[in-house]
Amino acid sequence: MKFLRTLLICVSFVMPAIAAADGHDEGSASARMAAVQIEALVVAVDKETREVSLELPHGEIATLIAGEELQRFDEIAVGDAVVATYMQALAGEVRAPTEEEMAEPWVELDAAAVAELGMDPGVAGLRVVRAVCTIEGMNRVTRTAMIEDPRGKYHVITDVDPANMMGVTLGTKIIMTYAQAMALSLEKAPAE
Repeated sequence: MKFLRTLLICVSFVMPAIAAADGHDEGSASARMAAVQIEALVVAVDKETREVSLELPHGEIATLIAGEELQRFDEIAVGDAVVATYMQALAGEVRAPTEEEMAEPWVELDAAAVAELGMDPGVAGLRVVRAVCTIEGMNRVTRTAMIEDPRGKYHVITDVDPANMMGVTLGTKIIMTYAQAMALSLEKAPAE
């Protein structure tokens, strides 16, 4: 029930916040939200920022933020097989970044400033970022793209329309505005 409540809150408030942060109205933004559950291998853990990098089944790397509400985070270590459920919201533009964006390629936006009044305080804590990213991988069959953010962290974008990959090459710079992938649950996978 808590997962469903979190999902509904995120869909209701994060998507308009991302669209507004990206300078688009809600109707014109190419934004979307996804709840994903995966089994993956932990390849990096940053205890200070609570970021966990996971190697996904097809070899892609995804970086999640483990919120303070996640219990037993300190037990997660490199090499662990985990089951992660996370929310990811993003809007992107395939275009050359402006000089201003290149000078400041990672900008944390004030989610409270772009969110609607009355927003649940827990959602206000999401980190909304606008970043100049590089396309590092695309797969038309699995409908995925992998991007690298300016900090060297990798993110997988799922359910990409293959038509949107036409004419796009590896190394292309894009502008992404997203709520960083927030882990709703992160548990060690059952031993086989």
